Amino acid sequence: MTSTPPYAGRNRRRAKPSKTVIAAAVLGVAAIAFVTLCPIGLRPHIASANIERLAAYAVLGVAVSRAAGRRALAATALMMLLAFGLEAAQRFAPGRHAHLADAVVKAFGGVSGVAGHQLMFPLRRLFAQLTVVGDPAWAQTPVYVTSR
Repeated sequence: MTSTPPYAGRNRRRAKPSKTVIAAAVLGVAAIAFVTLCPIGLRPHIASANIERLAAYAVLGVAVSRAAGRRALAATALMMLLAFGLEAAQRFAPGRHAHLADAVVKAFGGVSGVAGHQLMFPLRRLFAQLTVVGDPAWAQTPVYVTSR
């Protein structure tokens, strides 16, 4: 009696992200660094400053987390370092000011973006287990219609 060999395909846990995803994350970091350190007149204004900070760093957190793959701790550390580092670098930019509260808002946005993206792995797995559409045997099961 022979058994089937285990799946010998690509190890998905160790799969590296594409160069496009990494490039998007690097461009996002560069854009946030420019907006953080540029003169205040060049900074875009869409909503209140804290909402803009939170949203920008949340989107960047998703991009960095996607580029990091399953290394959530590294992505979280990078977002924290980026938030506090860029805020500290504002001390050296003329016309800009650094506040700890701004850095905390940025760090919270980045970490929440990383956490939101990393939660998608187990949530997708759970959703696939709860639905029967992912099961190929669903088409072969008979459907009984009864009326009362």
